[in-house]
Amino acid sequence: MKRSFPMAIAIFLPLFFCTPAVAQHKGPYAGLFLGGNMLSDAKGSDNLGNFGLDFDPGFLGSAVVGWDFEPGNIVGEGRIELEYTHRKNPLDQARFVEGSAKGGGNMTADSLMINFFGVFHDNRSWSPYLGAGLGAARLENSNLTVTGQPFSSDSAFVFAYQFGAGFDFALTKRLSLDLGYRFFSSTRPRLDEASGESFKMDYLNHSVVLGMRVGF
Repeated sequence: MKRSFPMAIAIFLPLFFCTPAVAQHKGPYAGLFLGGNMLSDAKGSDNLGNFGLDFDPGFLGSAVVGWDFEPGNIVGEGRIELEYTHRKNPLDQARFVEGSAKGGGNMTADSLMINFFGVFHDNRSWSPYLGAGLGAARLENSNLTVTGQPFSSDSAFVFAYQFGAGFDFALTKRLSLDLGYRFFSSTRPRLDEASGESFKMDYLNHSVVLGMRVGF
């Protein structure tokens, strides 16, 4: 009995990767994505010096509309899309020269991006892809606190960019499952502290997403 599970994997795993290719979709599509994201420890600076902000992992949701290029297109195989994403991360702690302090509140990012993904099709049901995107984001400190005291509650619009990679799994000609990674970043926003001082901070985000795209 103990040997049956590894044996089943050995039998069915090759069948999964050798599934006959599904005809490529071409034309418009729409999709929804969910995932988890990790905001790198942010370095901030104001008139009093440098400090750090550490965030907990959070969730994200995305909606996309795009166009699958026809195979043999002069642009290349792949797709272009417009993507809206909402990311949210709770503040864990703030680090100052004097030491660390417990944080509260959330850092959110609402972004609108134009992405291009090159897809490497082959005679199989799954295809790896690589891509990049450019756009804008609204970064917001939603009631950030340090040791329970107000720290910042402000927002800023910034230039944003991202890089992505992953795998498309063609379920049917029109329906695809997408498992991917996204690195998302922006220019440093200028935000106001509760004291009236201004500060700048880094925004570097790593995300793993799972989504479904439907072609029309």
